Amino acid sequence: MSRPGLAGLLLLGLLVPRAGLSQGVGGSVAIDANVIGQALTVTTLSNLNFGSVPKGVATTVQPTAAGAGAWQIQGSKNADVSVTFVLPALLTNIQALPGSTMPVSFGATSARWNRATNNVAAATVFNPSVGTTGKLGPPANPFLYIWIGGTVTPAAAAKPGIYTGTIIVTIAYL
Repeated sequence: MSRPGLAGLLLLGLLVPRAGLSQGVGGSVAIDANVIGQALTVTTLSNLNFGSVPKGVATTVQPTAAGAGAWQIQGSKNADVSVTFVLPALLTNIQALPGSTMPVSFGATSARWNRATNNVAAATVFNPSVGTTGKLGPPANPFLYIWIGGTVTPAAAAKPGIYTGTIIVTIAYL
């Protein structure tokens, strides 16, 4: 009996089917993660206050005025955040009969934001109906300040009394 030689084994190895090697291209993506070191906190600094308004006369409070609403937001240093609002369309007279309301509106320049310092004069203008993005301050002052104004338009036959509503601001990390 003869045994196949080394040359026979090599020939046999070449005849055995092998899996094909695929050819392709590769790509990569970078991975980023911003670890948030501090939860966001919102502190109301002042309410939007129109003061006494005459019947039939539209009254505006600018975000730079003493009656503007203001918030202080604290969170992780240098973090980007989104700022959105739920704005009322009407204020309700809490002293008169039900249904006594007054329109309130907010324009393209009714709000401002500033990072790190409570300085409305140097703040960035934005439309509160649209919202915006901002950045919390640097390590020493990880704050964002927001101011809001608006316009009330009492009817000529508006009932006297205190009209009230609520503005809701929502801040979220990006």
